[in-house]
Amino acid sequence: MSETRTTPQDITAAVVASFDDCSDARLREIAQAFARHLHDFARDVGLTQAEWEAAIGILTATGHITDDRRQEFIMWSDSMGLSMLVDALANPLPEGATESTVLGPFYVPGSPERAYGANIAEEPDAGTPALVHGRVLDSDGAPIAGAELDVWQNGANQLYAVQDPEAEEDHLRGRFFTREDGSYAFVAVRPTPYTIPHDGPVGNMLAATGRHPWRPAHIHMIVRAPGHRTLTTHIFDADSDYLESDAVFAVKPSLVRHFEPRAADDPERPDGVEGEWCSVESDFVLVRD
Repeated sequence: MSETRTTPQDITAAVVASFDDCSDARLREIAQAFARHLHDFARDVGLTQAEWEAAIGILTATGHITDDRRQEFIMWSDSMGLSMLVDALANPLPEGATESTVLGPFYVPGSPERAYGANIAEEPDAGTPALVHGRVLDSDGAPIAGAELDVWQNGANQLYAVQDPEAEEDHLRGRFFTREDGSYAFVAVRPTPYTIPHDGPVGNMLAATGRHPWRPAHIHMIVRAPGHRTLTTHIFDADSDYLESDAVFAVKPSLVRHFEPRAADDPERPDGVEGEWCSVESDFVLVRD
């Protein structure tokens, strides 16, 4: 019987080698790199048996809380900055193009198509009305007609429609198309900061490590146009709290916008808007595909 002892490095080498016969080169590369980095992490921190068991428990709890309305694994990815890192790696952009951000967990496809300048708030007291307007342009500055803006946001109660069982399904959601000059406009509400769901494993991690679950106020948009790369992005309220400490690391300075307060008697007040309101202008520059 051999007296050669198995080292931690031997275990790592065996796991990496176990993928050598994988016929998919990319899958082989990912699996072997994942094994190496995972084993290196355990060695670097001197992972204990109790800590390993706790990690398995966290993964188990993450699976249990995930359902068709809540994706806790995406919350892990977002809260660890991995979602933003993958987005940045996938979307290298030339100077002048609008930067992308994460999709987030509250997007629902199939928002209603709405007319130029229409209001996306279908519930009363949703928040301070906000006229959002601007143009969609190509990288040469030419307007893009017929570009689609798929928009969703939260309201004064900090909830998205998908989170609020009392809200209409299409509340604070809509799809708009640019006119011949590339212009778009719609009436939203001024968004509010809100917390990511923090009553599960991700929230436990944030509390244990001294982090908060807040996101700064923002409006989501997906901008699509034939012949151009689809853009998933936010516009952030410059006056919002948490711009410097977004729980999912999605704030980019180029996406911060000023929501300008407007008086109730302002002659540019949109139809159907009463009382004080605000406006924000934001152009979007797409890259040709």
